[in-house]
Amino acid sequence: MANAVFKFEEEILIVSLSGEVTLLQSNELKEKIKEELTRINTTKLVLDLSQVPLLDSSGLGMLISLFKHVNQKEGIIVYTGMTDYVRKIIGFAKLDKIFSIADSAELAIEYIKNNKKAIKSGTA
Repeated sequence: MANAVFKFEEEILIVSLSGEVTLLQSNELKEKIKEELTRINTTKLVLDLSQVPLLDSSGLGMLISLFKHVNQKEGIIVYTGMTDYVRKIIGFAKLDKIFSIADSAELAIEYIKNNKKAIKSGTA
């Protein structure tokens, strides 16, 4: 079962996901994250996936939906801490070409603060 832990730091919502993000949890997680973004009135999001061992197509859809949601509000989202498995799934879907990805939450926060246009694994 997937779980989300929310932390708000320097106008940035940091969401640490844990567990398998599959059909059973992805929609609920997506809605919780959107609600929290609205509640705290921010469009800056770091999504930490370091504790997500499995991501199915519904979980991938959740990541895409959050990306679209934040971008429609002219915000910024950075994905961080991807396991090798999740990184491969993102790569197969070619989402690594459009997602901002950082190796750690600290680098993701720094990236958002600097509001750079692109960040790739290994360069941050």
